[in-house]
Amino acid sequence: MISQAGSFAGSDPIANGQFLNGSSPRVRLISVRVEDRAGVLQRITNCLARRGLHLASCAVGQGSEAGVLNLWLRVDPGTQPADQIVKQLNKLIDVVSVDDLTRSEPIEWAMALVEFRPNGRGDQIEETLRRVRAEVVHRDPERLIAALAGPPDLVQAMLDELSQLPIVDFVCSRPMALGSGYPVSASEPARHAQAGSE
Repeated sequence: MISQAGSFAGSDPIANGQFLNGSSPRVRLISVRVEDRAGVLQRITNCLARRGLHLASCAVGQGSEAGVLNLWLRVDPGTQPADQIVKQLNKLIDVVSVDDLTRSEPIEWAMALVEFRPNGRGDQIEETLRRVRAEVVHRDPERLIAALAGPPDLVQAMLDELSQLPIVDFVCSRPMALGSGYPVSASEPARHAQAGSE
C-alpha cells in the first residue's frame, strides 16, 4: 500500500487517485498569493481550522512577483458556504489575493518522481516508461528514477500503469493551477482590509 508521504510499501498497486484527485465534490481549488514571511503557512492553516474548514492539500511555489508565494489549496468547507474560504483568507494581513478556481476550468499540473529496482527487468521498465511518456532522469545498476508530469488525472493514470512494476518509492507533488485567462483577483483591492476582524 501507499503511505501518506507517498512511499511505496509492499506489492499493492497505487490506490485510487488518493494523491492527486479530490476525494469529495465539495472540495474547492483555491489560489492564494501571500507575502513570503515566516509563519505564513501556519497562519493560513490556523485560519481555516478555526472556521472548521478542512485543508485537504497544499502546494507552494514561487511566482513572477518577488517576495510573493503562490499557494494552491484544496479546501473542504464542510457544511459552510464555499465563499467562506475566500472571506476568511482575505482577513489575513499576509494575503495579497485569493481566487476560487474551482469553476474556472483551471489548468492544473502535477509532477512525480518514481524509483524502481530493475532486478533484471530494466528493459521492461524502460519500455513501459516510454509507453506512458515518462522521462528517465537517473539510471545506474541498482536503480532507475523516472519523472512524470502532466494534468493530475494523467499523472495518476501513469502511476496506476507503473504500479505493476518493481517500485521502491515515489514522491508526488500536489497540483499547481492557473485559472483560464487568470484574471486579476476581485479580492485584491481589499488587501489588508479588516485584517483582524471576524
